[in-house]
Amino acid sequence: MGDFAFLICFILLFVFSVYLGFTVGNYWGERALSAGAYWLYNAIAVVVCVVLTAVLTLFPLLYATPLGLLMGAVVGLKMGFGESVGPWKVLDRFFDVNRRQRGAAGAAARAARRRKKTGEAAPDLISVSGDKASHRASAASNDTENKR
Repeated sequence: MGDFAFLICFILLFVFSVYLGFTVGNYWGERALSAGAYWLYNAIAVVVCVVLTAVLTLFPLLYATPLGLLMGAVVGLKMGFGESVGPWKVLDRFFDVNRRQRGAAGAAARAARRRKKTGEAAPDLISVSGDKASHRASAASNDTENKR
């Protein structure tokens, strides 16, 4: 009976560590401004996994935690970075999944990273001219006054 409880806890810790690794990787993937920074964050994730594995060798229940963190972080970094890089690019081209979406997402991610680097403002997606907005506001207030 104790082995079954150990297995359930082991699996739950592994799944939670994958989720936690994905969350952290996605956070840092969004902040990676270049492919070099992306690969640096991947290298940091591997080093953290190795150090955690060395530290947690005394606790058999936690053996899968560093591996789950690494797996989640690698996928989270890729998802947060938003662009195919390195071996991911080869796999994305080979499987040819969502070609147009990959191209659009990659272009948008590159533009966002370029704006972060240079410090320029994001483009305005919704623009309302001051004259039309004030005219509509005054027309709305006149309508409510006329109804009274």
